[in-house]
Amino acid sequence: MQKTIWIIVVFLLCQNIFGQQLPSWSSYYETGFVWNPALTAKWNRMETSVVHRQDWIGFDDAPSYSNISFQMPFISGYHTKSSFGVFVERDKVGPQEKIGGAITFNYRFRPQWFGKKDDVFGLGLLMNVSQYRFDISSAKVYDPSRLIINTEQMSSLVHPNAGMGAFYISVSDFYAYQKSHYYAGISLNQLIPGTLAQFRGRGDNVSLLEIQAARHATLHTGYRHIPFRKPYFYEHSIMVIYGGTKAFHVMGHVRYEMMHAFWAAAGVASTGEAFGQAGVILNKHSFMKSIVKEGSLRVGLKGSWQVGSVRRLAALGMEFYGAYVFEVE
Repeated sequence: MQKTIWIIVVFLLCQNIFGQQLPSWSSYYETGFVWNPALTAKWNRMETSVVHRQDWIGFDDAPSYSNISFQMPFISGYHTKSSFGVFVERDKVGPQEKIGGAITFNYRFRPQWFGKKDDVFGLGLLMNVSQYRFDISSAKVYDPSRLIINTEQMSSLVHPNAGMGAFYISVSDFYAYQKSHYYAGISLNQLIPGTLAQFRGRGDNVSLLEIQAARHATLHTGYRHIPFRKPYFYEHSIMVIYGGTKAFHVMGHVRYEMMHAFWAAAGVASTGEAFGQAGVILNKHSFMKSIVKEGSLRVGLKGSWQVGSVRRLAALGMEFYGAYVFEVE
């Protein structure tokens, strides 16, 4: 409830609002192409996945996010030459709801930088369309009559946008689970400025209030260590998000995975959030062999909690990730 009250306070103080407008990054790196299109099918694997996140469980109008996606690589030689992705999403925080979808494309080549013979560099493009809906009447406020917004005169606009990104990995995606490697990526999101929604004032406040799209940029880098002839790996990464309001968000993440069996991970973010996650990998050697065939089913659950200044107000958050993955040769 506190977060929805905060949103109303922003409405009262601003004439032009530049919202976050991008859902916070999930620790499930497999769906990273949502914010960096160069990560589309970053390994030589086709993937269909579902993600649902619910923050602040037990609070009215708490933030929630859902995503359904599909990624398909196209192989040429010893690495993925290009890839295609599509996703639809719903992001809701209090009276604000975003519904949208996007298509992504990634083209890759082998630059042979830094003395590497099988490295891969990819360039990605994202085209999306979304609609923001606002139902101020559903917000929890102490005195709705004090709002300067006329909730009967508002418009939610359908807004197209675009993003672009780049991603470098020091080995071919064919060897991502065989050789230790490092990687780095950068993306620019919401490149097309525009109005997402408009509100009319109430009483003496007759000016037009607008919600504006804000540009975002992300930077991420990490290292995956695979011991020689061992069926597991360790990975650590860091991500930085820069918002159009000059706001920074940083998240660190560590992961351990026993290949074809399970994984466990943990991390912290500059927002004061800490999280832990675990998942299982069900392949043709599991009890699901008659269903997964030559692919694998990955199912994970994440729990998050606040360790920062709002820890006494916040509640536990949960996120589910499920995907069917099939290796393309």
